[in-house]
Amino acid sequence: SRVWTTRRWQAQGHFQLEDWAPLREALREFLTDGPKTRPEIVAHLAGRPGLQHLALAATGRGADALYKPLHWWGDITFGPERDKQATFRLPPRPGPPAPDAATAIRWLLLRYLAAYGPAGSANLRYWFTEGLSVPNQMLTEALAELVSQGRVVETLLDGTATWTRPDDVAGLADAATTDQTLLLPAYDPWVFGPGTSDGMIVPPNRRRLMSSGHNPVIQRGVVVGTWRERHGAAELALFT
Repeated sequence: SRVWTTRRWQAQGHFQLEDWAPLREALREFLTDGPKTRPEIVAHLAGRPGLQHLALAATGRGADALYKPLHWWGDITFGPERDKQATFRLPPRPGPPAPDAATAIRWLLLRYLAAYGPAGSANLRYWFTEGLSVPNQMLTEALAELVSQGRVVETLLDGTATWTRPDDVAGLADAATTDQTLLLPAYDPWVFGPGTSDGMIVPPNRRRLMSSGHNPVIQRGVVVGTWRERHGAAELALFT
């Protein structure tokens, strides 16, 4: 969708379009000897002539506007965590040619539903439109095509229309609840796949805790509190 070319995206990421070519070259060169953390990338950009102004863009709020296109183009991918920090590295090998947008969105919809279905319109907009900047019309057309092909079916979740892959319907219907308590890390996909605005998973008045990096406590698939490690033990703070 070339969303990074919009003025809003450039303002959010503190960059201009002419920054992309030298930035991509600088990062590919910097990552040749292994994965780097965000602070290391920031320090490298700060010492690189002509790219010092991107040091601010590569950290803090708005940094994802700089990193996301680099992922989409195949310049970088996530590396192994180091000292509880994410790292970035060069892709291990060149990937296949990128498909056209319409083909890619259909493939991604099926992958998303495999992980997080059943998903409603709000979940899809959160992941694809807000997260990946897929135009809403493109998303709607891709979903309608998959439904017409029988590769996605409409299901009801507490009376709300959602979409599911046909092969997953039986397993979802037979799923049983559990009283097991799970302690998940911050930004875990269980919460961030459907989105922190999904009130079935995150209580609306607790959304800020998840968005700001608190570790969720999960019971019956719902966030019921937060936890932290303290003196070698897990300290829980459950919601009332």
